[in-house]
Amino acid sequence: MSKKPGVLIIRTRMIGDVLLDTPLIRALRRKGFEVHYLTGRAASEILAWNPHISRLFRREDYRFVELLKTVRINRYYALFDFMHNLWSMALTAFSGADIRAAITEGDAVFPYNFKVKPPYEAKPYTVFHRLEFLRTLGIDPEGFSADLEFPLPDDILKTMEERLREAGWRKGEFLVAVHADPGSPVRNWPLDRFLSVSERLVKEFDARVLFIWTPDKKGMLETALAAVKTEKVSLAPPTETLHHLGALLRLVDLFFGVDSGPRHIAISQGTPTFAIFTHASPAGWTPPGDPRHGHVSKGLPCQPCGKPRCPLGTYECLKTLSVEEVYGSLREFIKRVWER
Repeated sequence: MSKKPGVLIIRTRMIGDVLLDTPLIRALRRKGFEVHYLTGRAASEILAWNPHISRLFRREDYRFVELLKTVRINRYYALFDFMHNLWSMALTAFSGADIRAAITEGDAVFPYNFKVKPPYEAKPYTVFHRLEFLRTLGIDPEGFSADLEFPLPDDILKTMEERLREAGWRKGEFLVAVHADPGSPVRNWPLDRFLSVSERLVKEFDARVLFIWTPDKKGMLETALAAVKTEKVSLAPPTETLHHLGALLRLVDLFFGVDSGPRHIAISQGTPTFAIFTHASPAGWTPPGDPRHGHVSKGLPCQPCGKPRCPLGTYECLKTLSVEEVYGSLREFIKRVWER
């Protein structure tokens, strides 16, 4: 058993959400807790170099009974369940942890003995909601930094610099990374509109625009980019790991795209971001008071609905958001941040 009281955090998916947990992880460590984290294989890269985690579990590496045995052996003082599904609830119920906390509706329900109540209206940014878990340990969350933390190995940064140079980038060139892959229908702003905005960035700001891609979407992007009339809009260099993606997003001047995991990675690297919001609240997913991060949305009465699919079935927040509206807002954002 660890000499320091142990805390286990459970979040088994969503790289952006795992990254948004890093302020809580850091706060726990600074208050003297040993932090263990249970996640999935894909998201585990986000925490691989995190200096505040003592042990990282990947769900795929364990059968449930084996994992439960490991959890019980560690005799955690507290367990924070961010999944709140049958699998995580069963693990929590038999964990043996003194404090078992989750964000639940109504009163705290089995297997949790602490209900976390986020200050949704007073502090809409989701990082502050996660820091509220500190209260279950008798710690006031006020004053802890909300900065996201995603350390990168130096060799990967050097590799990405070399790939960018090989792709034709030169220092001093305004470099923009675009993420147009939504991951869900409610964020699916049309690719041809992203391309139109990209061409305007080249024309007005002499930008070099790089589209982030994954192997399953590379062919589709190559076909779409073939119709673009400038060589300064192209595929980004390969980003075979999240660390390579983080390196790319640290080196670019601007991230532009949908609200997604890559956007949060860009934020963690100190890179300005400009995001298209549809179903989600910008205030909930953007560091407050930071002028480096802008957004645009249609501003319909139904926004933000908070639903993964349009409840009306029309997706008006996507279909009616024009290139002119997005580029106009992006243009003003660039001029404001870079004083161009």
